[in-house]
Amino acid sequence: MTSTSITPPAAETTALSKWEALVLDIAIASEQAELKVFNYRDKWDNKAARSWVAELRRLKGGIERARKDSKAIHLERGRAVDETAKTLEASVQGLIEPHERELRAIEAEEQARIDAHKSVLDFIAALPEGVATAADAEARLAQLAEIDTAGLEEFANAGAARHAEATERLLELRDALREREAEQAELEALRAEKAAREEAERQERIRQQAIADERARAEREQQAEQRRQEQQRAEAERRAEAERQQAAERERDAERRVQEAVQAAAAAEARAREAEARGKARLEAERQAEADRVAREHAAQQARKSREAKLRRELIEAMTSSTPDAVADAIIAGSLHKALSIDWAAV
Repeated sequence: MTSTSITPPAAETTALSKWEALVLDIAIASEQAELKVFNYRDKWDNKAARSWVAELRRLKGGIERARKDSKAIHLERGRAVDETAKTLEASVQGLIEPHERELRAIEAEEQARIDAHKSVLDFIAALPEGVATAADAEARLAQLAEIDTAGLEEFANAGAARHAEATERLLELRDALREREAEQAELEALRAEKAAREEAERQERIRQQAIADERARAEREQQAEQRRQEQQRAEAERRAEAERQQAAERERDAERRVQEAVQAAAAAEARAREAEARGKARLEAERQAEADRVAREHAAQQARKSREAKLRRELIEAMTSSTPDAVADAIIAGSLHKALSIDWAAV
């Protein structure tokens, strides 16, 4: 062990003497201060007052110098004490270090073992998260089945519990996703059926319109031919007999009215068919909207039932794993379940 020099007591005695002298000077100044009464507006008293203040400032400066001298002495002694303490501590630490090194190595091994088990627990707990399809749920279940929680040592019970909980959750997700995917497939099939039906109806309307257009064209040609023949007959009859021409004219008028009536009836029939088609399309749209609404309500009911079942299990587990007092305290503290809270305004 190396020896460390410390400032001799004589330096401290000198510093204390300075402080004692200052205390004496301050006492003398205090006695003199009682006699110092100045008229600051008087030239000589003002000068005397400034001289007195300067003397007091010098006394104050002496205090600061004494403080620095005394502090330097104590700082030197403190540094010497610190060096000695460091030397002694290093000697003892040299005796401690071999044992601490072995203890830290064992603690690190133990922590690594615990961390490995906890990572398995965390992996099990995270498996039900982010499942988007029934196939995902099946793959996660296969991963879960490959995990042996018996090798988790003191965490085996916790691992088994998490394994069972994750399995149950994944089975619920798989079933719910299968049902939802089936509903989506059915909805897509209904939409495809509706689109095909609408396309068939559109093609039928096009065909009927083509038939109507062809019928109208044929009727126009027939009428034109009839008018031509009638004109020829009328010209011949006009040359033969005026009365016959008048009779032919009346006959043509009657025929035109008949044709107009036939055309009006055909137009009315076409409008009736178009109105019937629009009614069928509206009824089909209403039926599809009702089917969509029923599907959405069914999906919402299934989702709510799933959430209610999960909440019921979690509440039962929380309440059966603790005493009634602990359950009551957890409810009051708001930590029993994130879905539960107390309306303190009603208490």
